[in-house]
Amino acid sequence: MKTLVVKKYFLDIKDREVFESEILEHHPELIETILGWDDEELVEHLHILKKNLVK
Repeated sequence: MKTLVVKKYFLDIKDREVFESEILEHHPELIETILGWDDEELVEHLHILKKNLVK
């Protein structure tokens, strides 16, 4: 049985690049992983990063 994965993309390319850069600034080891994230995952990880930076 095959599983269909639906990815959600809603950011324009400029916003996505800014978000990716911000995450990679703090976690450069995610360079390969971040390319597989859809926009929803990218925004979620960015919120987590910002929340952790505030603490």
